[in-house]
Amino acid sequence: MDDTRGLPSPSDRQIPVWAGTVGPGWAPLLDQLHRDLLALDPGYRIESFAVKFGGLRITVADRFQGGEFDGEFADRATALTDAAETASENTCDECGAPGRIRLRGDGQHVWMQARCETCRTTLPSCPAPPRQSPGSPSQVHPKG
Repeated sequence: MDDTRGLPSPSDRQIPVWAGTVGPGWAPLLDQLHRDLLALDPGYRIESFAVKFGGLRITVADRFQGGEFDGEFADRATALTDAAETASENTCDECGAPGRIRLRGDGQHVWMQARCETCRTTLPSCPAPPRQSPGSPSQVHPKG
């Protein structure tokens, strides 16, 4: 925490906070995205982080310079997150091998996961994600 204002420090809202919420196969994608965003702005903040439709969904918070919206930063950050999201849809979330989004289910519930052929056939089906109540946030918040 930042002692002067009681607000979270930027590192409390950066990619490493969420690394443990996804499969190990996506760790290299998140590491690279974190390095790229740090190079763009060491104080970048993640506004939302989720796994939806079998892939990552990440939004970087807007940045303002001198009270003005920094459109160049937004464009560059969005290009980086878009690339990571696309890569996640083509990378097995378990092992990191090339994969694709596959439907999984038990007959009553169906969900999507990015898996390679090997993990799709050798790993047991993971339990269905918990259902969210209406009005609950779709974002994963790592701390609270």
